[in-house]
Amino acid sequence: MPWSEIQQKHLSIWPHFTGTLSMIGSGLIIHQVLRSPKNRKRVYHRLLLAMSICDFNTSFWYFLSTWPIPAGTSNVFAPSGTQASCTAQGFFIQFGIATPLYNAALAFYYLLTIRYQWREKRMKKAERYLLAVPLVWASGTSLAALGMTLLNNANLWCWISSVPLGCKGSLRNDGVNDCERGNNQWIYRWIFFYGPLWAAILLSGVSMLLTYFSVAQTEKASSKWKNNDTFKYEPTDSALRKKKEKEESDRKHSKQVSSQAFYYLMAFFFSWTPATLTRLIQMVWYKTYYPLILLMAIFTPMQGFLNYLVYMRPRWLAYRKRHPEWGRCMAFAMIFLGEFHKNTESTNVRPTNRTSQETRGNMLSTVRGRRFSRKSSVSRKSSVSSGAGRSSIDVSASIVSEEHKEEERPFEDVEEHKEKERPFEEDVDPEVTLGSGEQNEEKSPGVENGTSVFVKSTLRSSFRVFEENPLDEDKKVHFEDVDGEVVQ
Repeated sequence: MPWSEIQQKHLSIWPHFTGTLSMIGSGLIIHQVLRSPKNRKRVYHRLLLAMSICDFNTSFWYFLSTWPIPAGTSNVFAPSGTQASCTAQGFFIQFGIATPLYNAALAFYYLLTIRYQWREKRMKKAERYLLAVPLVWASGTSLAALGMTLLNNANLWCWISSVPLGCKGSLRNDGVNDCERGNNQWIYRWIFFYGPLWAAILLSGVSMLLTYFSVAQTEKASSKWKNNDTFKYEPTDSALRKKKEKEESDRKHSKQVSSQAFYYLMAFFFSWTPATLTRLIQMVWYKTYYPLILLMAIFTPMQGFLNYLVYMRPRWLAYRKRHPEWGRCMAFAMIFLGEFHKNTESTNVRPTNRTSQETRGNMLSTVRGRRFSRKSSVSRKSSVSSGAGRSSIDVSASIVSEEHKEEERPFEDVEEHKEKERPFEEDVDPEVTLGSGEQNEEKSPGVENGTSVFVKSTLRSSFRVFEENPLDEDKKVHFEDVDGEVVQ
């Protein structure tokens, strides 16, 4: 049915706006994945990268909206193209079927990782299929639609349609083709696009349910074990305690990952439900309802932006937890503008440069200072009273060596404990959260460098003490104990 001029403007202008948002969202995901060498090595992020690249491409053609439609087309606002530009837009929008297929591949990845405990090495064997199937289907159907002249004006943009729009096609017209282009286009819409789309949605839903049941079963077993009064777990062995802590951490991360998979599925539904209902009504009742097609124009180009919101959700939750004084919108704005990412890099990432290592060394020196002062005082007393000829500098050096051997390992354990408590700030990767064998924790070089700074500062202070109070047989040297007593 013909739309009014204002309705035509709304149908044409909204895809410009939502398509831009989708390009921004997909572009930010692409940037986040490509900038991190660690992310580029993981199957999960490579699937997310492929999905975002396809969505960025499709969102650009949605952004063009009615511009590529041949000029002079009626019932369309601002058509400015030719049949060639319309065909190009239709080709790449049809190629966009790869995006929901990659969404299904991500849901399947979550299922294999959480429920069936597949690790990265095993997932890499299945990766080629998860990456190739969407591309093969998208390329094949786009080329087939091009060869069958199915790519024409579809009112909102160019896609699989007929010329003229009202023709029935040979299957509905007793074998007589009354269409100039796009014969029987309605059936190809469902074979090439909406059939695979809802198969992908169904697969994603089943995968999500199986993942949820797996996590719920684990939660139930863990709760039953904790509430069992006949057995109280008292960790006495450190290896057993760490194992239990890891199991508890894996359980919590599995729950977080399942929540993330659910939100990706909701973004999936949110984007494609209006479009599916519109095409279904058009096929069965030959009608089009303006409110429904307006929702289609708004939300269909928007999936990249919705995926970005889900991708950034873990960071948003971590930021809200650390800064409850900020509102929800402000927290998202901080993330979106990049300030949050910069702050987390400076505050939460383990220091690797020299300045940070020296700072950690000074902190270590402060922590050990009181204990060292007491031991140093006792050693100096024995050195002065015995007259054995052993200099206090040698005593200080021996104490430093003993302190280094005694304290170095606990300090590393503290750092490792802090690393475990860090809130995850990237999109939830099941392989990372479940502790892949390939994810080895890196030992920070700050301990050794911090100890070196501590040794240098101690020796420097020892020299300063003996310059001010040189040892002399005729003079008594005073040393102040840490408790304030003066020792002669």
